[in-house]
Amino acid sequence: MNSLSRFCDTANSFLEINIDLIADNYRLLKRELRGAECAATLKADAYGIGLAQVAKALVKTGCRTFFVATIDEGIELRAHLHKEKVTIAVLGGLLARCENIFEENNLMPVLNNLEQLRQWKNFNASKNRKSPSMVHVDTGMNRLGLTSKEFEYIVNNPCELEGVEPKLLLSHLACADQPGHEMNQKQLSIFRSAKNKISNMKFSLANSGGIFLGQPYHFDMARPGIALYGSHPDPTTFNPLNQVIKLYGRVLQIRNAKTGSTVGYNASHLLKKKTLIATVGLGYADGYIRSLGGNSHAFFKGAKLPIIGPISMDYITVDISSIKTDTIKIGDLIEFIGDNFTLDDIAKVANTVPHEILSNLGKRHQRSYFASNTSLILRRQG
Repeated sequence: MNSLSRFCDTANSFLEINIDLIADNYRLLKRELRGAECAATLKADAYGIGLAQVAKALVKTGCRTFFVATIDEGIELRAHLHKEKVTIAVLGGLLARCENIFEENNLMPVLNNLEQLRQWKNFNASKNRKSPSMVHVDTGMNRLGLTSKEFEYIVNNPCELEGVEPKLLLSHLACADQPGHEMNQKQLSIFRSAKNKISNMKFSLANSGGIFLGQPYHFDMARPGIALYGSHPDPTTFNPLNQVIKLYGRVLQIRNAKTGSTVGYNASHLLKKKTLIATVGLGYADGYIRSLGGNSHAFFKGAKLPIIGPISMDYITVDISSIKTDTIKIGDLIEFIGDNFTLDDIAKVANTVPHEILSNLGKRHQRSYFASNTSLILRRQG
């Protein structure tokens, strides 16, 4: 924890992010793909980690295609990468009257229905240009993408793609984080069928989990997101990915609480014995979600500490009775996510996905972007 000495004295919580380990995860995923292109999905501020920092690191590592969810995210990413020759694709598609925004910011739309295809086709014709796009076909998720009926229509009417300049046909796996789920094979079969009916473009099916389903799912490009930050889809197998974040909260107060007293809102936690409690400056406003209250734990110098009582907006109460009172003091930092308790671990306890945990990390953390063999780069949030 030597790096923590560089954190600001005024902050209550601290998020340490190792940019080099994110780059290492990208390299590992790229090796796993065995020749297929490894893009990167950086939606929601790179899953809450920091769009600019992650994107610039991945460009240096060789990434040349990025996916975001919204047009505004695409504009922001292009501003950070304006000197780079990279493709930025917007998964949310082409909104009405936004064609010029795509052109002005050098963004590529992912076209999700026939209306969007025709909208992009007409825009290209009006400008007498050939701006490229990507086309999304739904293979069973029933979210975005051409329906099977719409796809068969463009197969039978190839003129619909003239002027659209499609460079990639993509789809999205619904159950890639469950390797044995029958939906994976079903979607693979549907996507292969679609691939065989269309030509002159590349193909992409795999997200993070899809990469680990094996080479049949890789096609020409994969689009990892959560795996860049160390999350692995199958908890029953070895996770080769690096854990890239550590979340700490500062001890604000230590008190002895009597047997029979209660902790937190609604008096929901009854103490059955005398308890030494540390109140930590971290809460659900900082992304430590309420469902973790009473069933999670934190670490201090290797000691596992139960979280007691409900998670409030700004504070967490931790039972530190197992620690000698002279080893922990006000101002010390307790680890809530890290090597002892990973992103996947905390998501399992919270009965959610690691994506939610990561993307909900709040703006109040003092953030440190760490690169090996260099000093910490500090960024204040908010």
